[in-house]
Amino acid sequence: MAEIDFLIVMKGLVLVLEIKGGRLSRQGGIWRFRNRYGQIWEKREGPFEQARGAMFALERSLAQRVSGMTSKFGAMVVTPDQELDRDLEWDIAEHIGPESMTLSRFEEALRKGARFWRSRSNHRLPGDDYHDIIRMLRPDFDRVSKLSLLAGTIEEDFVALATQQYDILRGAETNDRLFVTGGAGSGKTLLAVETARRAIGDGRTVLLTCRSAGVIAMMQRSLGESSVECTPYAHTTDSGPFDVLIVDEAQDLMNIEDMLHLDSLVKAGLAAGVWRIFSDPNNQAHVAGAFDPAVYAEIRDHGYRYELPYNCRNTAPVIRQTQLLTGADLGVPRVGHGPAVEFRRCGSDQDSAQLLDIELKRLRQEEIHPSDMVVLTVRDSISESSAIHTKAFARGGLQPRDRADSNDPEFVRLLTARDFKGLEAAHVLVVDVDDLSNAHVMSRLYVAMTRPRISLWLAIHNRAWEQLANGSKDSGR
Repeated sequence: MAEIDFLIVMKGLVLVLEIKGGRLSRQGGIWRFRNRYGQIWEKREGPFEQARGAMFALERSLAQRVSGMTSKFGAMVVTPDQELDRDLEWDIAEHIGPESMTLSRFEEALRKGARFWRSRSNHRLPGDDYHDIIRMLRPDFDRVSKLSLLAGTIEEDFVALATQQYDILRGAETNDRLFVTGGAGSGKTLLAVETARRAIGDGRTVLLTCRSAGVIAMMQRSLGESSVECTPYAHTTDSGPFDVLIVDEAQDLMNIEDMLHLDSLVKAGLAAGVWRIFSDPNNQAHVAGAFDPAVYAEIRDHGYRYELPYNCRNTAPVIRQTQLLTGADLGVPRVGHGPAVEFRRCGSDQDSAQLLDIELKRLRQEEIHPSDMVVLTVRDSISESSAIHTKAFARGGLQPRDRADSNDPEFVRLLTARDFKGLEAAHVLVVDVDDLSNAHVMSRLYVAMTRPRISLWLAIHNRAWEQLANGSKDSGR
């Protein structure tokens, strides 16, 4: 296994290029590399060894796949920021330094390197296997569909899965008290709305509540003219009691004070009343409300437990990456296709802003409507986010929204992960991932990463990136 930065295939010669930016030094046989952020790492293998190792690996691999291959192979190292002294480890023709960073000089250096490697080979005169090598290394393929075209198919699959979830849950509704658990994307909010719709059909009074005003607004739109009392939890002080209590995002209310209030909202109380409680078992204690494990266990034991087995919001790549980063259980992915999760490393807020501008532009070129995009910061407030340094923010194409559920056709929404909790969007861009050892960041990251239905993009700052590279050893998990 080897990594190649650039590969040039000529007639009769395949040339491997290893690019080493920043500063290089060698002491006692140990190579030291310093990047533009001042980070230093050491290796015994130098860049010339690395390039030749990749060259030999590629030659062996192609020899097994291209019958009678006679093309020669070579390797060169490019150090655009630093000139290297002559050394016994490499020939001067194998190196391209900063003095060759113009088109004409770079071409001249490549030709010199090509002549060097052709002269070193003892192979017979090369034949014309150029096209065979190209077909093996870079075969022709069709372009992938635009995200705007892919979205329709994925959305249809999610609707079908959510319907299946509800059909399964209907069998459990014969119980007066139902405690439903499921990770983000398992369809809890949809099922909370549907159980409320069924309960009101029996002539009973029904309260549907949760802490998020944005989620409540979405529920109200789904219920239409229904007589279900759909109210944010903060506004239920003078309500009830109701025949049926339905609570979504209940993990935000799992503490003694909130449970005593919920007890007053349902006839016969939580111990003997009729209720449907939907909760995410994954850790969100640092996102909203206060969470007491003992209260959670007590309320759970009062009802019939049902676990939602499938994820019907996120694609398989989103589920897989969220589980790897946060350790959360998001259920079984049922939609296998979808674009890969995109990670971008940034060294500063300005880097993050620049990368975000590029991605927003790319999505627009993919014909994604602004209302289908949302930018989420995992910091405490929008004013602290790197997103406010973007050109999109300066020009008004990216705007903070006072109401998380509002879709303005002219703007991309900018929100905190906390404010977007319980909601979703087709395309989610996450910024300001600074430190995975911070419990608040990890909880908000879980929320942010589970919001997209189609694509997920993240800007990761250096410290968090290093924690990921080290297997999240310092992430507190």
